[in-house]
Amino acid sequence: MAIYLQNPLILLIVAIVPVLETISVILQVLSGMFLGKRMFKMAPLHHHFELTGWRENKVVIVFSGITLLMAIIGVLS
Repeated sequence: MAIYLQNPLILLIVAIVPVLETISVILQVLSGMFLGKRMFKMAPLHHHFELTGWRENKVVIVFSGITLLMAIIGVLS
């Protein structure tokens, strides 16, 4: 779809959850290397939410909802 519409930024919108998961790992590693402390309790991001008290089912539902919403926005844009 992104190639057909000649708009590769749609991929960032539709795939926001994997992008955020990847960014959280990168930030965790960089903050550990340069600041000596962690940004998150654990990376990737879904583990951080689990350690803060969210149940796995809630994490899956929230991330799926975000993915669905962003997919709709991506298709409509």
